[in-house]
Amino acid sequence: MEIYHIFTEFIFANSKIILGSIGALLGFAGYIHYYINIFLRGGNKPSLFTWVPLSLVVGFGFYAQLKTGGLWGSAVTGATALNVFIVAIISLFCEKQKPLWSDWVCFIGALIAIIWWRTSYGLIMPVVIVSFTNIIAFYPTWRNGYRDPFKETLWMWFLNCIKFVFGIAAIKTYSITTLLFPLSIATIDGAFFLAIFFRRKYLRFKKNSVIAE
Repeated sequence: MEIYHIFTEFIFANSKIILGSIGALLGFAGYIHYYINIFLRGGNKPSLFTWVPLSLVVGFGFYAQLKTGGLWGSAVTGATALNVFIVAIISLFCEKQKPLWSDWVCFIGALIAIIWWRTSYGLIMPVVIVSFTNIIAFYPTWRNGYRDPFKETLWMWFLNCIKFVFGIAAIKTYSITTLLFPLSIATIDGAFFLAIFFRRKYLRFKKNSVIAE
């Protein structure tokens, strides 16, 4: 019984650290499949024009969280920013692809946020900008996933959502600057996971109905 009380006290005393650590580990786990596809299967070819602007957006979101009291909650965003930065470096050695409009949205949104922050020294509006930039730039992924849901790695999007749920729970001080960015990503990825999940079920049902006829 005494060991149980010691254990529970430890868990409650370090709950934020534990939640943030779990979220960060899930963050790295979510990218393992992507790295496997790049190096072993040759499937993914990361685009320089996609991952460099994205690294600016996620990197700024991490900085804003850490600066304004996110503490262990920012570990998840930090792990994501690190992985995005690694993929951006890998993309330097991949075949160059034409930038999409969403890449320009990410790049311009990140620049506006950084300039706003440097000129006003406030982080609320820049965080709002990068959060909505990330939402808008997600549209091509949503469109492609809807067209061909079987190409998406379903569990990766589930992990991406869950890791930010852990990250949000681990935040020390809740505010717009610590909460908005991870909440927007968790919402997008969670909605995308559900959309792809039910889209697959619908297409399978449709295919089986045609065969039955």
